[in-house]
Amino acid sequence: MEAFIKKQTAIKDFCELIDPIGLENFEQNYWENQVLHIQRGNPEFFSNLFSIKDLDLLLQYTRPRGNSIRVVKSQQPMSPTVYENQDGSLNLNQLYAAYADGHTIVVNEIQRFSNPIKELVEGVRQYMGHHVVANLYLTPENEKALSPHYDTHDVFALQISGEKHWILYDDTYYKTPLMHSFQPIFQREHLTAAKEITMKAGDVLYMPRGVPHEAYTTDQSSMHITLGVHSTQWLDFISKAMLSLGQKHIELRKALPLGYLNADETGLLSQNIENDLMNILKSVFEKDNVKGTLDILSEEFRTKEQPKPDGHFSSLDHLNHLDLNTKLIKREGLKSKVTNHVTGARILFQGNTIKGPSQIANTLEFISEQKGIFNVKDIPYVNDDNKVKLAKRLVRGGLLKIVY
Repeated sequence: MEAFIKKQTAIKDFCELIDPIGLENFEQNYWENQVLHIQRGNPEFFSNLFSIKDLDLLLQYTRPRGNSIRVVKSQQPMSPTVYENQDGSLNLNQLYAAYADGHTIVVNEIQRFSNPIKELVEGVRQYMGHHVVANLYLTPENEKALSPHYDTHDVFALQISGEKHWILYDDTYYKTPLMHSFQPIFQREHLTAAKEITMKAGDVLYMPRGVPHEAYTTDQSSMHITLGVHSTQWLDFISKAMLSLGQKHIELRKALPLGYLNADETGLLSQNIENDLMNILKSVFEKDNVKGTLDILSEEFRTKEQPKPDGHFSSLDHLNHLDLNTKLIKREGLKSKVTNHVTGARILFQGNTIKGPSQIANTLEFISEQKGIFNVKDIPYVNDDNKVKLAKRLVRGGLLKIVY
């Protein structure tokens, strides 16, 4: 499966993606503020990320199905029954026919099928601290997939091959919509201040959420990948903070008064209730509660992504031969965190949690903080037998891999 094992030099982080725009420049002048078109004049810039050939291989060997694939033309989706077999599997010949007839092929969450795209998504995700999803669009010449609309998430469009022409409209009335809110389809005559951009291979287009836009091809087909940034908003932070406070304050857990739907505001809020709630709300941004809320958001962020495939079966093959001289390293891209409560110590990382007695919290902290290779015998605060046992548990559980 060539599409998934080659391309070791593909871009992997946000800094490379927006080069030559600096990180500080992007954050201060563009993020959630204005459109950015990076013109590179380098059609090979994304050649090590993905290609038409890679798409052929992906469709042939992974056969995405269900919500993973969509076929659309001029805002009208094709019924999946046309390009799926009776068992729900992908019928490639029907998909090819749909493309030849002018339909755009969309592969949703393509990072699940391509290692280079997975690495880029994870690099952008780790820098931003927001959830990122990659979708691929393949559009034949002289066609368009969607009518004017806006997205409720920020978008980076990466032009992989061919050209695509974008029309962007004034976003004054639609600026920064709520995530996952209603997405209207516009009549073109209701939009103003049209700005046209031609995306060529190697270019990147950043659009803040809420910018009405449409895109079409002319005499060339187009393949582009969108990185959708699904931001955690201040509204989400406050919501999580209130859930955290609800664990501490019984006032927030009490039911609204009986018959409250038939009461006016004076019947709903007595002076005592109003005072109690106002005092609790003021504590949302107190230092301890901010930390607790960030811990909740961090845990949710951590558990949304699984570690990338890295040949971990080879480490498991060496598990029975692990001893004090075995060299270990944390698997690439894994972020770990240690907690210690009366119920015991835990080391948490993408895809798993390893538990132990409270006494090994400092040992787990040592392992969590490692940035490079270390020996099993370097593990502190436990005897040799327990060093080997713990190392095996952490290799088996997916945090560490064996260096050989």
